[in-house]
Amino acid sequence: MKFTKIEILESCSDTVYLGTINEILTVLIGNKNLPDEIELNKDIILNKNTPQIINEQGINKIYYPASPEIIDWYKNKVIIVTETYKDYEEKIEPYIDSILETNTKWVKNILYYKMETERILFKNKKFIIIKNIAWESENDFYLLVIPFEKIKNIRHLNIQHKELLENMKKKSLEVAKKFNYFDNNLYFFFHYHPTCYHLHLHVCLINHKALKFRIYRHVLLENVMKELDTIGKKIMKFEMCISNPIYKLLEK
Repeated sequence: MKFTKIEILESCSDTVYLGTINEILTVLIGNKNLPDEIELNKDIILNKNTPQIINEQGINKIYYPASPEIIDWYKNKVIIVTETYKDYEEKIEPYIDSILETNTKWVKNILYYKMETERILFKNKKFIIIKNIAWESENDFYLLVIPFEKIKNIRHLNIQHKELLENMKKKSLEVAKKFNYFDNNLYFFFHYHPTCYHLHLHVCLINHKALKFRIYRHVLLENVMKELDTIGKKIMKFEMCISNPIYKLLEK
């Protein structure tokens, strides 16, 4: 199985390459100056539509196949858009509902079907805390906190969720302390729009390499907590790939 490089999409601490595996568009993230062709280790198993953490041969991660949204994201074909509550209610939520079952399958597998149990660091009746796949090494601390309640995104939060959110932060801090990280080392945030429409809180180091400079899309937990009585109907502004169906719906 061979990765053939087409172009470099982005270069920073890691380099992002667009190429092909078996003539299928693939995004590979790895060291700088990788060769134009890489014969992948035969033990590497690629699961379609799931980013694979590799950490060998100078490769950190592979997206196979690479969706148009992933390619556009790394090509920086991103634009700032505005979404009113009417937009969300009439255009966006119906689209989310149409993809919800498939989109949230990986969360359901962890919450209910005891899959990927090695990633779980804490669990109670209200939520679980797992290692994010972006936690690739000792210095890449990154958690996801996932409630059992079916909440699509931050628009569906209200004042009744205050205690849940407070406890999610409290328990994630307890986990972080076991790794010698504290409140002043960490960001607590949600994505809007998220990639998965089952609410999940991101907890990561403030200098984590996975953080992209997308100011609007990262919504800090402390700001969400302040707006629980209004966040559902507020005007949202966020960065979005131009190939994303939501961007196309908002443009109509």
